[in-house]
Amino acid sequence: MSFRKFFVFVVAYCVVASALIMWLRSPSMETLALAAAKTEQYGSIMLASSIRLAPLGLMFLIFLRRGDLSYRLTNAAFAIAGAILFQTAFSMTKTLIPSIVPFYADPILASVDEWLHGGESAWQLAHRWAAGIDMTRFVPVYLHVWTIPAVALPLTIALTDTDERRIGRFLSLYVLCWIGLGNLLALAGSSVGPVFYDSAYGTDRFGHLAAALEDTGMTSSLIGMTQYYLWDSYVTGNLAFGSGISAFPSVHVGVATVTALYLFERNKVLVLPGILFLAAIMFLSVYSGYHYAIDGYVSIIMIVGAWAYLVRARENRPEQVRLVVSA
Repeated sequence: MSFRKFFVFVVAYCVVASALIMWLRSPSMETLALAAAKTEQYGSIMLASSIRLAPLGLMFLIFLRRGDLSYRLTNAAFAIAGAILFQTAFSMTKTLIPSIVPFYADPILASVDEWLHGGESAWQLAHRWAAGIDMTRFVPVYLHVWTIPAVALPLTIALTDTDERRIGRFLSLYVLCWIGLGNLLALAGSSVGPVFYDSAYGTDRFGHLAAALEDTGMTSSLIGMTQYYLWDSYVTGNLAFGSGISAFPSVHVGVATVTALYLFERNKVLVLPGILFLAAIMFLSVYSGYHYAIDGYVSIIMIVGAWAYLVRARENRPEQVRLVVSA
């Protein structure tokens, strides 16, 4: 997949997302105005983390040769436009999940999670392991640091990478993460996650989680405020950017896995930072109640499996070409 094809694909995705919104929700002007206001509010938070990349990008461009500069800026233009449209379309489609498949999978996911972890919920293990640690200090990693590859990975690839096969491989993984995990599998396993479980199903199964998040300060952190924003948007039927709820599988962990694999391919020195980033996102996803551990496990398996397939396909292609020529 080239950057041009990536952009064309994203435009088509936006058209489909817009059509689905109009068909399933038929939003009124009042709803659209509210969505715009909420989008601006949410976007200001996310922009704060992304804008810090500008000086680094300018410094990098200074050292490029003129030919490289033209090539990479063209790719960067497709990457920026594609990423912005992609996030907008994904946000729209994510809000539609409960309209297409009402939330149903949480009891199954919660039970599987407990079975995998010896009869305990994964969040309980996470809170026990992190006892005495102020986990609110790591909230920026989950929200701000994670946002950088989530939004800017295509741009980073466009500006720093010239390996066409690797570019195509990771653009494909990026698309798979958001659409394959975040749309298709999310529909199949429509769920809200531990933090919203009791509100969605009218139970007290995760009552101790709510108390634990309050005691650790997570409820009053930016993660807690974001969770309030998500539930409020769901209850009011808001279509604002970043307002959809979906637990299974974890796009957060999926993006972190794609990022770790890209760092691994670029330079083996970056393997450790990539693994630490993935581990941090996985742990915080469970600790904060956003996700069951199984959400992250499935994301890692899917992304690593797809990456291994694409790498193997790349290695086999030259052999196939030689066979055709010989014939």
